Amino acid sequence: MALLKRSFTAALLDEGDDPSYPLKMPGSLARTTAPVAKMMRLWNYKQGSGLGAHGQGIIAPIKAIQHCSTAGIGHSEKTYKNGLHGAPAPSPPAHDEWHESAAVSRALRLERECYEKTLALLRDAKLQGDDSAETAEALAAIVESEEVLRGKKRAQGAWRAALPPSAVRHIVEQVLTPRIAMKAPEWEPLWSPGCGHWLRPWIPLIGHLPESLYATVESKISGGCYDVISPWKDYLAPTQWEIFSRRHVLLRLTRWLQQLKITPPKQRDTKFREVMSWMPLVRTEDVVSILEQEFFGKWESALRHWLQSARPPCNVI
Repeated sequence: MALLKRSFTAALLDEGDDPSYPLKMPGSLARTTAPVAKMMRLWNYKQGSGLGAHGQGIIAPIKAIQHCSTAGIGHSEKTYKNGLHGAPAPSPPAHDEWHESAAVSRALRLERECYEKTLALLRDAKLQGDDSAETAEALAAIVESEEVLRGKKRAQGAWRAALPPSAVRHIVEQVLTPRIAMKAPEWEPLWSPGCGHWLRPWIPLIGHLPESLYATVESKISGGCYDVISPWKDYLAPTQWEIFSRRHVLLRLTRWLQQLKITPPKQRDTKFREVMSWMPLVRTEDVVSILEQEFFGKWESALRHWLQSARPPCNVI
């Protein structure tokens, strides 16, 4: 086996190579492969010398440059000017555009549903003997408004805007409000959190819950979960929602932050995550206020205690 190894090593050498140069020394062609040895001979390489025209080797060593460990290929610490002036601002993410388009589509479908249900109510009223001019006018206006709903590029709210104000007022005050007032006390939030059968279909016409029913709804949803409370941000008038969110949602979030236990490095208490999931229901100013009052001080204190007592390594921090 040793004989075969020596014969293979000798085969890598050429008749022009220095036979006196030790085979195991760095720079020996016997320490490489045949293709590499052939290529180096073409470059006039001599065993024991360096690379270069005169065998000088590397006289100016390459200095290693340390880059950010988390940076990707092409990362540069310096800014790069591409020569473009007044470049347009980046377009919003397609994700946001999709959500906005989906919300508009839902609103347009709700208008169609409101039209169909309102038309059915007015026709039933006529069949039950309501011969008033107001009901006849409202029914005629609803029938004519179908032309607006047929439009392929219909804007949200265009259907209600096409109805005569007198017809809208009669439908809301004389037809819808009494019906909603009768259904509200019977409503069970756990069974129908979206109010799909007694309130939601009429939102395109009435706009929001009638003021007279606020106390009834508040008593039913004040202790509810997120799925019960969240739809009412759209169903209540802005002033009604402001009162409700401050009275019930903010107090709940404040209580959760007060009960929160921060345990670095592994957080087990999930109350902070629950608080964050409720944030879309309250104003940004209120979010900042309760975080400053109930969270940041506690968080800073817990981190300081952990760093001083456990003294974790930098890679853990």
